[in-house]
Amino acid sequence: MSGYTRPLSVVIGVNGIGMGHSVRQSVIAQYLRDRGHQVRIVTNGSSRVEYFRDLGFPAWDGWMPTLLARGDRIHASDAIRANIWQVPAGVTKHLRLRRIIRDTGIPDVFITDYEPNTPRLAYHFGKPLISVDQQSKYRHLDLPTVGRYARTADAQRLRYFAPRVDRSFICSFVPLDADDQKLELIAPVVPEVVRSAPVTTEPLATAYFSRYFDHGPEESVLALAEVFRQHVPDRVLRIYAQAAETSNLRQYASDRIEICTFDREAFIPDMARSEAVFSNAGFNLISEAFVLGKPVHLTPLPTYDQHWCAKVIHEAELGTSAPRITPGAVLDFLNRSQELRNNVVHHRDEHLLADPRERIASYLESLPAASQQTLTPSAR
Repeated sequence: MSGYTRPLSVVIGVNGIGMGHSVRQSVIAQYLRDRGHQVRIVTNGSSRVEYFRDLGFPAWDGWMPTLLARGDRIHASDAIRANIWQVPAGVTKHLRLRRIIRDTGIPDVFITDYEPNTPRLAYHFGKPLISVDQQSKYRHLDLPTVGRYARTADAQRLRYFAPRVDRSFICSFVPLDADDQKLELIAPVVPEVVRSAPVTTEPLATAYFSRYFDHGPEESVLALAEVFRQHVPDRVLRIYAQAAETSNLRQYASDRIEICTFDREAFIPDMARSEAVFSNAGFNLISEAFVLGKPVHLTPLPTYDQHWCAKVIHEAELGTSAPRITPGAVLDFLNRSQELRNNVVHHRDEHLLADPRERIASYLESLPAASQQTLTPSAR
């Protein structure tokens, strides 16, 4: 008998809202594939399905119910009202996923990132379920209320998406503690193109503002452009937004203020050469900025997740945050940029250099399905 560990079959479920989840899981998926494992993807939305297929992964569309919070919690009446007309098509889509998984091969393990499809598939097929996300800290850790925002709705959503998991890897860009042995805190999963980007410091500020339902980038773009136009004559400001937003934002451009359609191949090099970064408070962008050693000024969108991220960064002096873009807050941030950049670099070197992909892969490869011994040709 040989001690050979056979390749694993893995299905990864990815929340398709925004790009953060897709970027993180594509990095994990490619790493597992490079180690010889078979990886398939379940996500939601045709653009996300195509994103993973373009990377060479079999990928299928699943149903993502609408679970919006009112106050600090998700109310059953709101959930029913928002989803009642979607249920028949959603159930049909999920049953189709079951057939696809059965026909293409039941995997050894399912991974979920803040979505409900792979948990139901794991329970149905009786396979281990591993979560790799950053939101699970809101479910498992007793984190404080931030202003009028509480973690209650995030915890509810996670309990609905995945009532139980066998292990949870929780990404965090600041140190956190967990007593539960099923929880493992890891550094953020960041693409190699970010980790290997040449870093300089030029008289350039890069910004990215996104949309969250009716909270769009217009107010922040207008205010930030006006601050730079009036008070910051010695720096270029390059503002990125999604394609659907840029036509309305180009009116704020000038000689030193550029409005660009978001493109990661352009955005990452710009962030790597910037003196400072302005944005909402999305987890992935913050993580990538920190890996590049860049301080951030944040205006969080109306979610607990974004307000928590903004709060801990402000308190750790890795950047600053404010409810909205104002001249005073922007100029204070820029005046402190060297000090904050030094803090970020020190924090990165102490907490964010470890590559979490190795830890995730090693755990998956320790599962019983991967440890089955195989007869060598000479032993048969």
